[in-house]
Amino acid sequence: MARRRWGWWLAGGIVAVMVVYLAVGTWFVHQVLNRLLVVGNVADLASEGMAPSTDPYELSFRGDPQAAFQLPFETVSVPTALGPAEAWLIPPAGAAKDTWAVFIHGIGGVREGGYRYVPELHAAGYPVLMITYRNDRGAPPSDEGIYAFGLTEWPDIDAAIDFATGRGAADILLIGDSMGGALVGQFLGHSQKTDRLRGIILDSPALDYPMVVSTIVQQLGWPFAPVLATLGTMTFAAEHGVAMSEAHSIEAVAAYQGPLLIVHGAGDSIVPISITDRLVAQRQGVTTRLRTRADHLASRQENPALYDWTLRTFLASLDEAPR
Repeated sequence: MARRRWGWWLAGGIVAVMVVYLAVGTWFVHQVLNRLLVVGNVADLASEGMAPSTDPYELSFRGDPQAAFQLPFETVSVPTALGPAEAWLIPPAGAAKDTWAVFIHGIGGVREGGYRYVPELHAAGYPVLMITYRNDRGAPPSDEGIYAFGLTEWPDIDAAIDFATGRGAADILLIGDSMGGALVGQFLGHSQKTDRLRGIILDSPALDYPMVVSTIVQQLGWPFAPVLATLGTMTFAAEHGVAMSEAHSIEAVAAYQGPLLIVHGAGDSIVPISITDRLVAQRQGVTTRLRTRADHLASRQENPALYDWTLRTFLASLDEAPR
């Protein structure tokens, strides 16, 4: 009897420890999510901890297209459902294509993140629209006040496409970095304007929010990371009223039949490379992939010549692709 009692005490103790661990872990993950996703907690997540750079290809560079590449540009206002959102419109070097490139930056990022693409797009004849979207500086705030991995932001891509077509664009090349890729994915899953796309470019795309959160928790060294990520996401969603667990769009991007260029580094410490691996395995449409060893959004730093050549080759292939 005594041995059995000790067994029950031991089992009860283990359960109690697990309950306390899950409660503390859930609270901790919830705090991490508040830090990362609540607008205003991080003023400029893309370059946090970095010294300002004079190289426009670096994430910490800040300046308009004239300062970056001595390119003329126009500051325009894109009408969105929440109000006007500022954008930069860069005309091409020569005769303009009727396809416009629209760049969508990542969480807490800025338009300058798109400078990795601008010189090649400019030389190839693409007008480039570098947008802001809800909760950005220069764009209207949202009611929920969080970065929602495209769940709430994707209509701002609709608005950018309307603006571009209103200025003469026949179709659109969408470019999304990190959480910008999540916006593209949600756009593909919900918009009625996907037939206006000429192609898509993604770099380190955060197409599965639950996997991203689980990766962050694992890197913090907490056991049972997927469980804590799920519980933390549930409490965050309850607080802010957005079902963040629904922010996954690998299937929507896989189902897109147009040309896709995807760049991702196996050393990505924020968005796991497994997201891209799953996407490529499911794709049926024409897919160009550059898989590097780089960290998040750092593939061009690893090999600038290869990155630019891959981008240039993909852009040339769009000229030959059927409409």
